[in-house]
Amino acid sequence: MNSDHIQNIIVVGGGSSGWMAATYLHSSLNGLVNITVIESPTISRIGVGEATVTTIKTEFFDRLGLSEAQWMPECKGSYKMGIRYANWKKTPEEGGDYFYHIFGEIPYIDEVPLTHVWIKKRLEQNYNIPMAYACYPGIAAMDLKKSPKLHNNIQAHYYAYHFDATLLASYLARWSVSRGIKHVYDNLTHAELNAQGNISCVVGAGGKKYAADLFIDCSGFSGFLIEKTLKEPIVSFENSLLTDRAIAVNFNENPETDGIRPYTTATAMKAGWMWEIPHFDTSGNGYVYSSQFISDSQAEQEVRQFFGKKAEKADVRIIKFQSRRRQNAWVKNCISIGLSSNFLEPLESTGLYFVYAALYQLIRNFPKKIIDPVLRDKFNQKIRFMVDEMRDFIIMHFKTCRRTDTPFWLANKHETVVPDSLQKIFERHQSGLPIKTTHQSDIKLYASFGVQFDNFWTNTNYQSILCGVEVLPDTALPLLHYRDDIMKKGEELFKHYQLESQRLINTLPSQFDYLSKIYAMKNNTVLDEVK
Repeated sequence: MNSDHIQNIIVVGGGSSGWMAATYLHSSLNGLVNITVIESPTISRIGVGEATVTTIKTEFFDRLGLSEAQWMPECKGSYKMGIRYANWKKTPEEGGDYFYHIFGEIPYIDEVPLTHVWIKKRLEQNYNIPMAYACYPGIAAMDLKKSPKLHNNIQAHYYAYHFDATLLASYLARWSVSRGIKHVYDNLTHAELNAQGNISCVVGAGGKKYAADLFIDCSGFSGFLIEKTLKEPIVSFENSLLTDRAIAVNFNENPETDGIRPYTTATAMKAGWMWEIPHFDTSGNGYVYSSQFISDSQAEQEVRQFFGKKAEKADVRIIKFQSRRRQNAWVKNCISIGLSSNFLEPLESTGLYFVYAALYQLIRNFPKKIIDPVLRDKFNQKIRFMVDEMRDFIIMHFKTCRRTDTPFWLANKHETVVPDSLQKIFERHQSGLPIKTTHQSDIKLYASFGVQFDNFWTNTNYQSILCGVEVLPDTALPLLHYRDDIMKKGEELFKHYQLESQRLINTLPSQFDYLSKIYAMKNNTVLDEVK
């Protein structure tokens, strides 16, 4: 290889982000770069039950050439068709509520989203079918714990995955070592810089030096290189996002009798929200909360009360975090990926998306040894856009929640800061206009990761949340007053989706039955990996 080109990469950190970085770079660079992962033998992985978004299949697992039968049984993987939000309008004492935010674009009729046909009917005719049930055919099947795929493997619904992130990191480590990626255990003490301020090497506990051309910081919240060495500051979102703690707890489950839910559940609580992530025969659960409004012991008590008997003797872990990003994720010859770069409270399951989306942008702007600042600046601009857009979408959940029963929810309603970019979205919505329309079909939007990166949250996503909590515009889209033809086509689609909903109920297998077949395939397949 030309000596001007990157020849050696060191990844610092061996959690899910570190091993995803190593495998993604290895595959994207055709194995032509030497990659070493340096992992501390004494620092445990943060990994909890992980929920993801659709592109992890095409942009990560498919890139590595991994089939579902290969990796899912190793990581207790299950399918995820969306998120179910519970009690975001009413407390349990008031009867509770729920709504869905699921994958797939809601269609347009002559450039008018079907969501806005629903809004007009809701505002003017008191149409009582919830938006997701009216505008998607697959919701009823989700309620019945169906699979997104038929037994003949034909996909009937867009999906992502639930899995154990710690198991994924271990699986990817084995995959990596079998393909020539070096795995080193060492407790790094510091890094050395050259005259230009670039990192020349990292130094282990015994004084051994590990040199490379490019360093990927996957060291988690500590930011071993990006923060401790290069002193890159953070941009905090604490004035807008109040949650800063999580209590995690895992359970064994009985899918044969209880089934497997094809969705993540996010239940509003007194000082935050509870997540439930179903794996194949276990679950990852926890409480995301604000330490300003509840103590750790009070939060643990809420967790045990919420889950009842099965949580009585379960071990819990407390994780401290801050929603923030680096001012620049790429500094000198160091690219921070994962928690060292950015973190948003996990309401929309974007943690691992941030990892492979950043890797995608790194490959698109991959440098030579002497780094062109144009490439670095383009990468940093893309990461800022990605995180800040995600930040706004998550803030929207808390600002529009109808709960006012505790100080936490009152503070979210009246005291947290709304970024100007989100305020413009609220104003557009109140006027009756669609939000961030792409006019792209599912096929076009999901086929290109680059297109979806630039259009991650669309009108479909915003309306799923806003209509879900009944935060409706002041008026219906004015154009629809004159376009009865669009309203009639919308009515026809609603009827078609009701029929399609029944067909899916009748034809889709349960998620447990489908996954049992996938898991059985593992025992009959010779895998191209080191066990």
